[in-house]
Amino acid sequence: MSHQKPNAFRSPNKRRQRAILAAIAVLLLLSILAYALRAPILTGVAELLVVNDPLQPADIIFMLNGDYDTRPFHAAELYQQGFAPLIVIAKMEMLPAEKLGLVSNGTDISVGVMEKLGVPAKKIIVLPTAGGVTSTFDEAAALRQYIAANDVHCLILVTSAFHTRRAKWIFEREFAGLPVRLEVAAVPNTEFDASNWWQSEAGLITLNNEYIKLFYYFMKYR
Repeated sequence: MSHQKPNAFRSPNKRRQRAILAAIAVLLLLSILAYALRAPILTGVAELLVVNDPLQPADIIFMLNGDYDTRPFHAAELYQQGFAPLIVIAKMEMLPAEKLGLVSNGTDISVGVMEKLGVPAKKIIVLPTAGGVTSTFDEAAALRQYIAANDVHCLILVTSAFHTRRAKWIFEREFAGLPVRLEVAAVPNTEFDASNWWQSEAGLITLNNEYIKLFYYFMKYR
């Protein structure tokens, strides 16, 4: 007759329970650690998107369309500081409401801002493109055509801070084979930066969208 211990059949269950409890304890510890370090972790996530080169005098400043409450101000400041004698921007696509004259084209607004800030109209070059540019890739292609027809060896690329990593990647890809030095000037956002983006809705949306676009561009244009 067998005299097996009563808890022999329960030992595998106990081992599983101990393993589950250990896993929960590890996850809890990691969660506490992540919460305690959330600020440097989230700041690092944002800083991966930002490129801000030390600037040297260039032939042109190329300003990307969008965010005309910050980008043209920064481009005008760089012009006034003597970093380049010209500011170049590609003409945006005309949207239906713009064609009806109800709102202004974003490129026209940016140009108007720079002129108000003291940049002479003759020092701002608007690149005409068929249908207008609709993306960072379109702007890079438009600038490549301009560079091919003009004596440009160095340019300063002006765009929003969280957009700089993607912009630099796509412009360097488009300029492959051209003897052009590219410098990136990151324009700070007035509402948030890498140290606090998660504390505002605008910051959360901006960072989330930029990572999605970065992945999309990498998959489409690699």
